[in-house]
Amino acid sequence: MKKGLTLIEILAAILIFSIIMIAIGLTVVAGKNSLFTSDTPTKLRQNLLFSIMSISRELRETAPARTNLAAGASSNSITFQVPFDNNADGVVVDAVGNIEWGANITYSLNAANQLIRTQGANLSIIASDITGLQFNRPIAEDRIIQVDITAQRTDGTGNWQDSEQVILKMRN
Repeated sequence: MKKGLTLIEILAAILIFSIIMIAIGLTVVAGKNSLFTSDTPTKLRQNLLFSIMSISRELRETAPARTNLAAGASSNSITFQVPFDNNADGVVVDAVGNIEWGANITYSLNAANQLIRTQGANLSIIASDITGLQFNRPIAEDRIIQVDITAQRTDGTGNWQDSEQVILKMRN
């Protein structure tokens, strides 16, 4: 009698192997979906923090007179200037001791819920999924600007929202 595998034994082995591979594939897909779902709140928080850091760094360098936001006013965008070495002498102070100011910088939201930074002809997207942006300048303290930012994203598991507020003091 010859030893070997019958056709039925080979088909049974292929069937068992296929079932195992399908189960592994479904497990990988479920794990991938779980990873992307749990990543949504983290991405929103990163967008908010990156937005706040970008805005804060520049607004701290400006002067109250160099913003378009008057004391007691609020707006969903802000335009201001920061010190800049216009004459390329290595300092941001001119020969008579006045600060040299650069081109206008504007932070605002576009229709695609992106925080954008505009300086002259240069436009940069700072963060996505930003649904709210508000700048407030209280009357009591002229050098203070309050920034409120809200981010929102919808995924397969629901609607995620996060917000952040920072109070900055302009120093120039």
